[in-house]
Amino acid sequence: MPEPVQIEIEGAVATVRVDNPPVNALADAVIDALGEAAARLAAEEGVRAVVLTGEGERTFLAGADLNEFEASLGDAEAMAAHAGLTREVFGAWAALPVPVVAAVSGHATGGGLEMALLCDLIVADPRARLGLPEITLGLIPGAGGTQRLPRRVGRGLATRMLLTGALLDAGEALAAGLVDQVSEPGEALSAAHELAARLARASGPAIRAGKAALRAATTEPLDRGLERERDLFLAVAAGADAREGVTAFMAKRRPEFRHR
Repeated sequence: MPEPVQIEIEGAVATVRVDNPPVNALADAVIDALGEAAARLAAEEGVRAVVLTGEGERTFLAGADLNEFEASLGDAEAMAAHAGLTREVFGAWAALPVPVVAAVSGHATGGGLEMALLCDLIVADPRARLGLPEITLGLIPGAGGTQRLPRRVGRGLATRMLLTGALLDAGEALAAGLVDQVSEPGEALSAAHELAARLARASGPAIRAGKAALRAATTEPLDRGLERERDLFLAVAAGADAREGVTAFMAKRRPEFRHR
């Protein structure tokens, strides 16, 4: 049996593949492996962008493994342990300092969409469908969906999706801002890699600072977010990459960033 989560690093881009047939369900073993992957990526100094995808074209990631989940229903201790594990691992992915691009080649539903919402950019296949259908099972999302979806698409659409379980097709998701790019059919992973490679060519300190500043915009009051932005700006402005970027622009040449 292959490992449920595999990491490939090529240059400055890491690709993380979830491989848990038939639908890449987020069983506890898969969530554990995703946690290990996040820890490794956080320690890889040469990685400047990450692509997250699911193996196969049917499903990006599904939600919880329903066989595991059904066995835990009614067991408060087991459910609390599952929720705690999920929050810890999803939090580790949200805290990654480098940009993460989700390549949604198939459907992203339930926990799968919640995982995609942790990513900075989402590229979807035109045949993909995205949503949080937990309400149809007598549940609600429990891995950040009720909080991150409204921040991404607004309260109105998030309310309809959460309370009806409606799924959006890729075009609707693009129009709503849920996904950032719709690829050609079968090309979501390739398009995500192209985007990640572009991010990896930019100044590493600037990209990290930009991500940190954007995170402050959704987690801090405005005055504290502005202070955080100022501190990050001053830090990158003092670096070698900022000098190289401005000098290259004035000389009308491509900058050669050294990521410091």
